Amino acid sequence: MPSPRAELWRNRSLRFALAGGATIATAVFGIARNKWVAQHLSTSGVGELAQVLSAQTWLGTATGMGLSLPIAQAIGAATAARDELAVRRTMWTALVQVGGAALAIVAMGLLFAPWLSRALLGTDTRAALMRISMLGVAGLALSQAASGLFSGRSDVRTPLTQVVVGGITAVAVTIALVPRAGLVGGAIGAAVLLPAGLAGAFWLHRRDYRSAFVPRPRPSFDPGTARRLLPVGLAALTLALVDQGTLLAVRSHFLRVNGIPANGLLQAALALSQQVGGVFYSYLASYAFGRISGAGGATGIRDYTQRQWAPVLGVAAVAFVAAMLLASPLLHLFYSERFDPARPMMAWALFGEFCKVLVQVWALGALPLGGRRLWMPIGLAYPVALAAAYLLLAPGRGALSVPLATAAAGLVQLGLTGALMSRHGVALRASDFALLVVAVSGLGLLAWMLAK
Repeated sequence: MPSPRAELWRNRSLRFALAGGATIATAVFGIARNKWVAQHLSTSGVGELAQVLSAQTWLGTATGMGLSLPIAQAIGAATAARDELAVRRTMWTALVQVGGAALAIVAMGLLFAPWLSRALLGTDTRAALMRISMLGVAGLALSQAASGLFSGRSDVRTPLTQVVVGGITAVAVTIALVPRAGLVGGAIGAAVLLPAGLAGAFWLHRRDYRSAFVPRPRPSFDPGTARRLLPVGLAALTLALVDQGTLLAVRSHFLRVNGIPANGLLQAALALSQQVGGVFYSYLASYAFGRISGAGGATGIRDYTQRQWAPVLGVAAVAFVAAMLLASPLLHLFYSERFDPARPMMAWALFGEFCKVLVQVWALGALPLGGRRLWMPIGLAYPVALAAAYLLLAPGRGALSVPLATAAAGLVQLGLTGALMSRHGVALRASDFALLVVAVSGLGLLAWMLAK
């Protein structure tokens, strides 16, 4: 019989592996798509597609109305109470809201595609790419509602199915279309990823989720449920739009100053950094958030945070150090040898992403502990610091301006998170704080050495 401590670590590792499975699968399919696009379209094509995908993500996030988090909370409570009617009422109300927003945003995107193309790429000749991306916008909006349902039920299998089905479809479409259709083929491959994944996941797991939609409640839209979902949803939406919008604006300026090829290199650096961080975000969102929401006040949240701190920080430090040291092989694997100039960018982007992972661990209990008044300032710290740092760095740092700004923003957000969470009773132990200082200092020094 394994000891209780060994059993704890086995279960913790299994949960982490399952929760991060979707991120790992995304990375695997991303290798195939990115390499194919990079080989056929070079850095300029990757740079243009990056801008289109950034806009697609921003618009899809806006359309989803930030409902993933409040849906997860409502579904979790209803599932615990075995109230299937409340589950159906929550999902249908959310789908009516998201569906209506999707129709409006997609219609405007189709109509104003030339203007979007000029704003993002400096030319209206890419309007077709913007129109294609509207399929991805609708898919992302619906995916947010679905992810709330999956998280509320602590289901890590269905999100993995979604990624696998969507990834296979997107890779197949990209391989088939890019050689003939170029950027249009790449845009279609990216746009079908989420719609195909959602359709496949709900079809393959239809027995598990039929009760969440059938029979349809009357009326389909419940105003009381909407009022409970919207306050937290709009707060989450505000944070997401400000965060993504700030990065989109920064990158648009970066593209105009440094050129499309440099934006392609930046895309590679940021994307790979986010892939590393995504494994940890998946674990925290799909498992740890539900646990800490029921931890029972400041004392329970503090104790849970302290239990999670050293294991997650240790694994994260190893993962980010490895990514920094293996930057060249990773760039070759995901893209091609032509992306070697992105190595210095990637070093600083990884440092900033490491700080963001630590922020998520420390601030995981911010919403249940202090509500929006605590959660919002922590979330807004990153985009505000990013914009300020970029304004200072853009004139003299050239291609490194955005990666350095992300590193500075991550550090500022981490410092503010520590101050606010400690003030609300969720402080680290002295040993955990020392571990934090050593890890951040060590990764910062390594990033500086690799970026020279």
